[in-house]
Amino acid sequence: MRFDVPQPPTIQRLPTTRSGYPIPAIAPRGDMSQTFTLAELPDTGLTAVCPCRDTDRPHKLGAICPDLQRRTMRRHRCGVCGKGLDPRSGMAFIRSDPVTMDFIEPPLHLRCMAYSIQVCPVLARNARQAQVLVCRSVRLRERRHVPAQDGRSTRYRYFALGDPLGRQFGALDYLAATPIRPEIYPCCAWLEQHAPTLA
Repeated sequence: MRFDVPQPPTIQRLPTTRSGYPIPAIAPRGDMSQTFTLAELPDTGLTAVCPCRDTDRPHKLGAICPDLQRRTMRRHRCGVCGKGLDPRSGMAFIRSDPVTMDFIEPPLHLRCMAYSIQVCPVLARNARQAQVLVCRSVRLRERRHVPAQDGRSTRYRYFALGDPLGRQFGALDYLAATPIRPEIYPCCAWLEQHAPTLA
């Protein structure tokens, strides 16, 4: 982790790991394979739930708690700092390929994105190939899944929020955000020429 990158005030307020790494708002506690279960919920039907808040195990950086992810998306909050997003200021996504338009990771404040690209080992390693998408609005959908018959793979489909057909298809795990009319930049060029300053 780099400690020479200035932290935006919203990131300074986050809890940290023992090594000083900020813990993103959607990070679960513990091993997701042990905490991930399905439950029938009144508003969403069969839904992935994560009781990770009921444990004191260390946070699992790089993983996404489905409960926290869905709450963050519905409340239009940043996936890193957890604070509200202002569409007038723009919100950012990052992708490692030139075609992805449905994102499980919630959008970020522009400053949180600029910080994360420089500090997150995975994002920093892939920055030369990645793209940053900046938009002012998103469309949310439900991502639902059913296990394939071979027991090893899963089929996913996307449905409008609350679509009763989604409940018939399978379990809701995450919400997916699709940026509307995004501006698309090579990641390194965005960071050098367009990203807000952190200092």
